[in-house]
Amino acid sequence: MRKIIFSIPITLDGFIEGPNRELDWVIPDDELHDFYTQLLQSADLLIYGRVAYELMVSYWPTANSDPNATESMKRFASALNPLRKIVFSTTMKQAGWNTQVMRTFSPDEIQRLKTQPGKDILLSGGATIAQVFFKHGLVDEYLPVVQPVAIGEGKALFAGLPEMLKLDFQWNRRFSSGAVALCYRMNGRS
Repeated sequence: MRKIIFSIPITLDGFIEGPNRELDWVIPDDELHDFYTQLLQSADLLIYGRVAYELMVSYWPTANSDPNATESMKRFASALNPLRKIVFSTTMKQAGWNTQVMRTFSPDEIQRLKTQPGKDILLSGGATIAQVFFKHGLVDEYLPVVQPVAIGEGKALFAGLPEMLKLDFQWNRRFSSGAVALCYRMNGRS
Protein backbone atom coordinates (compact mmCIF):
# COMPACT_ATOMS: atom_id res chain seq x y z
CA MET A 1 0.00 0.00 0.00
CA ARG A 2 1.22 3.47 -0.85
CA LYS A 3 2.05 5.88 1.96
CA ILE A 4 0.78 9.41 2.30
CA ILE A 5 3.70 11.60 3.29
CA PHE A 6 3.05 15.11 4.57
CA SER A 7 5.95 17.52 4.22
CA ILE A 8 6.07 21.27 4.67
CA PRO A 9 8.47 23.95 5.91
CA ILE A 10 7.57 24.95 9.46
CA THR A 11 8.92 27.45 11.97
CA LEU A 12 10.46 26.28 15.22
CA ASP A 13 7.32 27.52 16.99
CA GLY A 14 4.98 25.48 14.77
CA PHE A 15 3.70 27.91 12.14
CA ILE A 16 3.52 27.27 8.39
CA GLU A 17 2.86 30.90 7.47
CA GLY A 18 2.95 34.27 9.13
CA PRO A 19 -0.16 36.15 10.31
CA ASN A 20 -0.54 37.76 6.86
CA ARG A 21 0.34 34.57 4.96
CA GLU A 22 4.05 35.49 4.87
CA LEU A 23 6.48 32.79 3.80
CA ASP A 24 9.55 35.02 3.83
CA TRP A 25 11.03 33.03 6.72
CA VAL A 26 11.57 29.89 4.57
CA ILE A 27 15.18 29.42 3.44
CA PRO A 28 14.69 28.10 -0.12
CA ASP A 29 18.32 27.32 -0.89
CA ASP A 30 19.75 24.74 -3.33
CA GLU A 31 20.07 22.10 -0.65
CA LEU A 32 16.38 22.39 0.28
CA HIS A 33 15.26 22.31 -3.36
CA ASP A 34 17.35 19.17 -3.94
CA PHE A 35 15.87 17.54 -0.83
CA TYR A 36 12.34 18.16 -2.11
CA THR A 37 13.34 16.98 -5.60
CA GLN A 38 14.39 13.63 -4.09
CA LEU A 39 11.10 13.47 -2.21
CA LEU A 40 9.16 14.14 -5.42
CA GLN A 41 11.01 11.31 -7.15
CA SER A 42 9.56 8.88 -4.58
CA ALA A 43 5.98 9.91 -5.43
CA ASP A 44 3.60 9.88 -8.36
CA LEU A 45 0.73 11.92 -6.91
CA LEU A 46 0.61 15.26 -5.07
CA ILE A 47 -2.36 16.56 -3.11
CA TYR A 48 -2.91 20.26 -2.46
CA GLY A 49 -5.44 22.59 -0.95
CA ARG A 50 -6.47 25.47 -3.21
CA VAL A 51 -4.27 28.18 -1.67
CA ALA A 52 -1.08 26.11 -1.78
CA TYR A 53 -1.93 24.90 -5.27
CA GLU A 54 -2.39 28.45 -6.55
CA LEU A 55 0.94 29.46 -5.00
CA MET A 56 2.73 26.54 -6.68
CA VAL A 57 1.04 26.85 -10.09
CA SER A 58 1.83 30.57 -10.22
CA TYR A 59 5.55 29.83 -10.67
CA TRP A 60 6.68 26.23 -11.06
CA PRO A 61 5.19 25.32 -14.47
CA THR A 62 7.41 27.98 -16.07
CA ALA A 63 10.39 27.88 -13.68
CA ASN A 64 12.67 26.18 -16.20
CA SER A 65 12.44 29.24 -18.46
CA ASP A 66 13.11 31.73 -15.63
CA PRO A 67 16.63 33.16 -16.13
CA ASN A 68 16.86 33.71 -12.36
CA ALA A 69 16.06 30.09 -11.47
CA THR A 70 19.00 28.14 -10.07
CA GLU A 71 19.89 24.69 -11.36
CA SER A 72 18.39 23.15 -8.20
CA MET A 73 15.14 25.04 -8.81
CA LYS A 74 15.07 23.73 -12.39
CA ARG A 75 15.65 20.15 -11.15
CA PHE A 76 12.78 20.63 -8.70
CA ALA A 77 10.49 21.97 -11.44
CA SER A 78 11.44 19.09 -13.76
CA ALA A 79 10.48 16.58 -11.05
CA LEU A 80 7.33 18.44 -10.01
CA ASN A 81 5.71 19.46 -13.28
CA PRO A 82 4.93 16.04 -14.84
CA LEU A 83 3.46 14.57 -11.65
CA ARG A 84 -0.28 14.00 -11.32
CA LYS A 85 -1.90 16.41 -8.88
CA ILE A 86 -5.18 16.68 -7.00
CA VAL A 87 -6.41 19.99 -5.62
CA PHE A 88 -9.28 20.13 -3.12
CA SER A 89 -11.37 23.21 -3.81
CA THR A 90 -15.00 24.18 -3.67
CA THR A 91 -14.40 27.25 -5.84
CA MET A 92 -12.15 26.06 -8.68
CA LYS A 93 -13.98 24.70 -11.71
CA GLN A 94 -10.98 23.28 -13.55
CA ALA A 95 -7.20 23.29 -13.41
CA GLY A 96 -4.27 22.63 -15.71
CA TRP A 97 -0.81 21.37 -14.75
CA ASN A 98 -1.83 17.67 -14.67
CA THR A 99 -4.38 18.48 -11.98
CA GLN A 100 -7.74 17.01 -11.06
CA VAL A 101 -10.07 19.22 -9.00
CA MET A 102 -11.92 17.44 -6.19
CA ARG A 103 -14.78 19.46 -4.73
CA THR A 104 -15.53 17.22 -1.75
CA PHE A 105 -13.30 15.27 0.59
CA SER A 106 -13.94 11.57 1.06
CA PRO A 107 -11.71 9.54 3.40
CA ASP A 108 -12.83 6.41 1.53
CA GLU A 109 -11.64 7.88 -1.77
CA ILE A 110 -8.24 8.70 -0.24
CA GLN A 111 -7.98 5.15 1.12
CA ARG A 112 -8.79 3.86 -2.38
CA LEU A 113 -5.97 5.99 -3.82
CA LYS A 114 -3.59 4.50 -1.26
CA THR A 115 -4.44 0.95 -2.37
CA GLN A 116 -3.77 1.65 -6.06
CA PRO A 117 -0.40 0.56 -7.44
CA GLY A 118 2.24 3.25 -7.67
CA LYS A 119 4.67 5.33 -5.71
CA ASP A 120 3.94 7.31 -2.55
CA ILE A 121 1.47 10.19 -2.33
CA LEU A 122 2.68 13.59 -1.14
CA LEU A 123 0.33 15.83 0.77
CA SER A 124 2.05 19.06 -0.06
CA GLY A 125 0.06 22.00 0.84
CA GLY A 126 -1.77 23.99 3.34
CA ALA A 127 -2.80 23.61 6.93
CA THR A 128 -6.50 23.39 6.13
CA ILE A 129 -6.31 20.30 3.92
CA ALA A 130 -3.55 18.81 6.08
CA GLN A 131 -5.72 19.11 9.20
CA VAL A 132 -8.54 17.24 7.41
CA PHE A 133 -6.12 14.43 6.58
CA PHE A 134 -4.80 14.46 10.19
CA LYS A 135 -8.35 14.26 11.56
CA HIS A 136 -9.08 11.13 9.50
CA GLY A 137 -5.75 9.44 10.28
CA LEU A 138 -4.74 9.37 6.63
CA VAL A 139 -1.13 10.57 6.94
CA ASP A 140 1.43 7.79 7.30
CA GLU A 141 4.59 9.90 7.57
CA TYR A 142 5.12 13.43 8.84
CA LEU A 143 8.15 15.17 7.34
CA PRO A 144 8.30 18.77 8.57
CA VAL A 145 11.36 20.79 7.62
CA VAL A 146 11.93 22.99 10.66
CA GLN A 147 13.39 26.35 9.69
CA PRO A 148 15.72 28.04 12.19
CA VAL A 149 13.25 30.83 12.96
CA ALA A 150 10.44 31.58 15.38
CA ILE A 151 7.81 34.08 14.26
CA GLY A 152 5.51 34.26 17.29
CA GLU A 153 2.20 34.12 15.43
CA GLY A 154 0.66 32.87 12.22
CA LYS A 155 -1.09 29.76 10.95
CA ALA A 156 -0.35 26.89 13.33
CA LEU A 157 -0.02 23.55 11.59
CA PHE A 158 -1.32 21.34 14.36
CA ALA A 159 -4.02 23.63 15.79
CA GLY A 160 -7.29 21.87 16.53
CA LEU A 161 -6.11 18.27 16.45
CA PRO A 162 -8.97 16.06 17.66
CA GLU A 163 -6.50 13.86 19.55
CA MET A 164 -2.81 13.54 20.23
CA LEU A 165 -0.71 12.21 17.35
CA LYS A 166 1.53 9.36 18.50
CA LEU A 167 4.54 9.19 16.24
CA ASP A 168 7.67 7.06 15.88
CA PHE A 169 10.90 8.83 14.99
CA GLN A 170 12.47 7.53 11.75
CA TRP A 171 15.34 9.85 10.78
CA ASN A 172 16.52 13.45 10.57
CA ARG A 173 18.66 15.51 8.24
CA ARG A 174 20.35 18.80 9.03
CA PHE A 175 20.85 21.37 6.27
CA SER A 176 23.71 23.89 6.13
CA SER A 177 21.11 26.68 6.54
CA GLY A 178 20.29 25.34 10.01
CA ALA A 179 16.97 23.83 8.89
CA VAL A 180 16.26 20.26 9.99
CA ALA A 181 14.07 17.68 8.26
CA LEU A 182 12.41 15.34 10.77
CA CYS A 183 10.70 12.15 9.66
CA TYR A 184 8.07 10.56 11.91
CA ARG A 185 5.78 7.65 11.11
CA MET A 186 2.37 7.19 12.65
CA ASN A 187 2.73 4.91 15.65
CA GLY A 188 2.37 1.30 14.59
CA ARG A 189 2.52 1.86 10.82
CA SER A 190 5.31 0.36 8.78
